[in-house]
Amino acid sequence: MFLHFSHAIICFILSSFILRRSDALTLSSGQRITSRSLQTDLNRFREEPGGPFSLFDLPSVELWGEARGLKEHHLKILYRVLMNPSAVPVLENSECYFLVENNWKGRLEEKLTTAGFPKKYSQDLLSNFSITCSIQRIEKSEGGYKFVIQVPSGKFVETVLIRHERHNGDVRYTVCVSSQVGCAKKCSFCATGTMGLQGQLSSAEILEQVFLAKSYLNAAMSHGVLRNCVFMGMGEPLDNYEAVHEALRGLTHQCLFALKAKQVTVSTVGANASKIMQLADEAPQVSLALSLHSSVQSTREALIPSAKMSPIDILGRALDYHSDKSGRGAMLEYLLIDGVNDSDTEMETLAKFCLERRGSVFVNLIPYNPTLAGENYGYNFPSDERIYAFHDRLRELGVKSLIRWSSANGRDANGACGQLALTSNHKTIKNE
Repeated sequence: MFLHFSHAIICFILSSFILRRSDALTLSSGQRITSRSLQTDLNRFREEPGGPFSLFDLPSVELWGEARGLKEHHLKILYRVLMNPSAVPVLENSECYFLVENNWKGRLEEKLTTAGFPKKYSQDLLSNFSITCSIQRIEKSEGGYKFVIQVPSGKFVETVLIRHERHNGDVRYTVCVSSQVGCAKKCSFCATGTMGLQGQLSSAEILEQVFLAKSYLNAAMSHGVLRNCVFMGMGEPLDNYEAVHEALRGLTHQCLFALKAKQVTVSTVGANASKIMQLADEAPQVSLALSLHSSVQSTREALIPSAKMSPIDILGRALDYHSDKSGRGAMLEYLLIDGVNDSDTEMETLAKFCLERRGSVFVNLIPYNPTLAGENYGYNFPSDERIYAFHDRLRELGVKSLIRWSSANGRDANGACGQLALTSNHKTIKNE
């Protein structure tokens, strides 16, 4: 009897805790992806929170607001004002760096008060929260812009704005964000892998990349709109799953960047098939891109050493699981390298792998972009004739495919696919 009574008390305490957290302040209205954050420590926001924290650290902003008795509509006001193009201007100084204007906090505080945010808390908010990343350099190319962004740790990452001009003259941009500082995967064709893994980015640092790029776009471009976000910059997104998932929440939240889930793509080399399945469970409508590069296991391991962890059959089952959960097929990225993975055998094996999948599969054929990493292996891009032949035969076998000639955009600024490694004019920026 005593044991049953104790068990009942414990269950009551746990249920009370859960109910309390379900009543916690969250910016839930308008979110398409639910936060996985387990932060529950209100005490650090009751007196002196420390910081500064990022305004895009959504769980911390929610805890700060809850500790002060604010309501969800107050947070809506905050982000409606913050996401206004004029809220945080980006200016060019004499050294051609693009930085956030010094007096932006004062201007933002005025705008918040005018919009209905409690005046007594606006100064408190901006003393504890800020824009914590900064653009240190921007390089223009024919295909867009590459940003070197410094994060609070002092390290640097690269973010790319890719320009797309439609037949009717409309200009759209895709932002390519980094999820880590460097990368541990050491893919033989990728410049980022030569850096090694130097650190994980927080969800706020990922979102601030998008915010700074968007702010620059609003300030510098007379026309053009940000329409897509791809996790194809530095790092393996699924090796930083928690932060990436929280960033997905911000990217798709209607009060923030308001992208549709299908406008956001998470790219992975597929070293951990279970993470693909977890993404399917928790964010099924977000687009998935698998950097396959070969469906011949030995070739794939030569290109992607971490592929040893996920044999091609296991990877195929993970794609099927994702397709079942999302109701959508997968996009496969296939980097064509002369004499490495562009043979008829490679092509036929790829077609077989695609046609075995339960969902539809689309293959992006990407002509190899030269990198110093690839030079060590003698890599080169195939002839146009070989690229077209590979593509045409895939389609004849029933596989949807497209040659991504646009993936070469940004080569002149080392901002094309596989080229991100903090270099400029062959001079490397070092993360100390």
